Amino acid sequence: MNRIGIDVGGTFTDVVLVDDASGQIWATKVPTTPADRVVGAVQGFKRILELGGRQAGDIGFIGHGTTMATNMIVEHTGARTALVTTAGFRDVLELRRVSRHDRADLYDLQFDDPVPLVERRWRLEVPERIRHDGSVERPLDLQALHAIAAQIKALTIEAVAICFLHAYVNPEHEKLALAELRRLLPTRFVTASHEVNPEMQEYERTSTTVINAQLGPVCGRYARGFEQQLRELGFRGELLFMQSNGGLASIDMVAARPIVLLESGPAGGVSAAVRNCEQAGMPGVILGDMGGTTFDVSLIQELRPEIRTQGLLHTHAVRAPTIDIDSIGAGGGSIAWIDSGGGVRIGPESAGADPGPACYGRGGTRPTVTDCNLLLGYIDPDSFLGGEFKLDVRAAERAVREHLAQPLGVPVLEAAWTVRAVANALMAQAMRIMTVERGHDPRELAYMCYGGAGPVHAVDLAEELEIKHVIVPPLPGLFSAFGMVVADRQFDGQSAVESELAATPSQRIREACAALERQAREALHAQPAGVDVELHFSADCRYAGQPAGLAVEIAADALGAADGEGLRTAVRAGFERVHQRMWNFIKPDQPIVLGNLRVQARVKTGWRGVVRQAAAAAGEAPGRWREVFVEGRMQRLPVHRRVDLAAGDRIEGPAIIEEHSSCVVFKRGQSAHIDAVGNLRIAL
Repeated sequence: MNRIGIDVGGTFTDVVLVDDASGQIWATKVPTTPADRVVGAVQGFKRILELGGRQAGDIGFIGHGTTMATNMIVEHTGARTALVTTAGFRDVLELRRVSRHDRADLYDLQFDDPVPLVERRWRLEVPERIRHDGSVERPLDLQALHAIAAQIKALTIEAVAICFLHAYVNPEHEKLALAELRRLLPTRFVTASHEVNPEMQEYERTSTTVINAQLGPVCGRYARGFEQQLRELGFRGELLFMQSNGGLASIDMVAARPIVLLESGPAGGVSAAVRNCEQAGMPGVILGDMGGTTFDVSLIQELRPEIRTQGLLHTHAVRAPTIDIDSIGAGGGSIAWIDSGGGVRIGPESAGADPGPACYGRGGTRPTVTDCNLLLGYIDPDSFLGGEFKLDVRAAERAVREHLAQPLGVPVLEAAWTVRAVANALMAQAMRIMTVERGHDPRELAYMCYGGAGPVHAVDLAEELEIKHVIVPPLPGLFSAFGMVVADRQFDGQSAVESELAATPSQRIREACAALERQAREALHAQPAGVDVELHFSADCRYAGQPAGLAVEIAADALGAADGEGLRTAVRAGFERVHQRMWNFIKPDQPIVLGNLRVQARVKTGWRGVVRQAAAAAGEAPGRWREVFVEGRMQRLPVHRRVDLAAGDRIEGPAIIEEHSSCVVFKRGQSAHIDAVGNLRIAL
């Protein structure tokens, strides 16, 4: 089978083509088209077919990831949405969770609350009430619901979010309202909290459901429009979308729950890293993805990525299973500037794809991290993207001189190096937060870097954190797109419990897990039960009185044990281990609350071959040299093409290793070699 992975990023749309039979891989980058991202994705599809000598009908599978969902929430471009909620609770979205410091900067005295996700006039109340124990205090008023439907029908509202009090315990009222509104409003996108986030805490549940509603119409049109254009080109295979959890899902699933797309793009890189770690025998690594807009940090432990179930997006609460990725505005396209105190700052504003960094020659005039790396020699203007995209050194120098060097009163190279140093400091701090502040020692892990700019900064970051090994995987500049090809189909489900662990019958836990398994198999079309589905169960636990829970894995042997007390004991022991690592203490006498049970189900569908890149086009012969600013001065270093290196080859530093999508510079006393699965490993 021929497979294609497409990752639509902020600056470039990355595309890879894999031939399953031979392991041959082709890769390309095309500019992202912000006005209509489908255009860039289709252009990338056509371009990769040309490179691989394939027809659209030869492709059996396409995996697709995009940053579109995140951008819509941040830029307030989601669908116009109405909220239907329990009478008396329409202001939950505006009250928010003040006591949880739900704000961008806790110490900003000038902080203004963001605009509510839904205008107050479109937060509509319906009489109904379910108690905390699931009993009905007041039945749903269908007449009032029908009046609300008529009101919405007369307006330009595109989506409706339903969130009733305590629906996570008893969703009957939500189910009835959902069916009625879908019947009465057939052209609107209607969603309910029991389908999106059946979990306690009304603000977080409401916010999550509303965000899902705002994404629904646009993401649905994008997914189906992209599929239609592919079909018109002759594609007859399967199209799946990357979810935030690192697994793939069908168009129908992401169209119904588009909130799973919020970290779609970055999740592809983590999925590729997991597969790489499996092949290379690396159970734990820190991941750094430096693209055009952001630097994303994540962690793999025991061949599985860290998963979080809640977070903030532009200060709005979001709860959905997501690979735990910390992002900062320090990508290659991040703009460098001087603040009022004379300090050099980077981001969060980015030059994006249009006009892009000054060196792209598209009209950009402000200096970016990429411009500075170009002047310092870390990027070759003639071999960037395999020589297909020539960079303008003079434009980069002009931007750095006018906006940085002259105001600071320093030479251009010193200004450029200052920007690089600041960027390194920001990224190193993000890596410390992901590791040290969560109880992990980065010195015990390797650092795997990818994204077009990831390897360019990798050695400096590893030195800063005393990491001894840097891993540059194959196709680092297109690693997230490669992840779309190797990822598996995945489903995450949850069920609310909300009771003390000691008082929860083990049979209730087992029955809830069995129901979650049935739900997962149905979502993955993996019936009957004999179909090979990899299942991982976990529990959200917290000490009584704590606001947030910690995820505790439930081992299969504990779940299947005949001893009922053994299951609860295993969950408590697991919670105390995690709590000790996270917070450095436990409270043996404190009751533990079991908040939710969760399942992660996976069906192995991704490609599991070893990368064999297409031979590079004839170019400059090996043995080139380039001036690079290293160890405080410009030095002339040998340049090696990665495509010319075979497994086992070793290069002693200082040297430069270039490839189509990136390059890495390592220093004296450091060495690099290619391992059996194609990774470039640098020993510091």
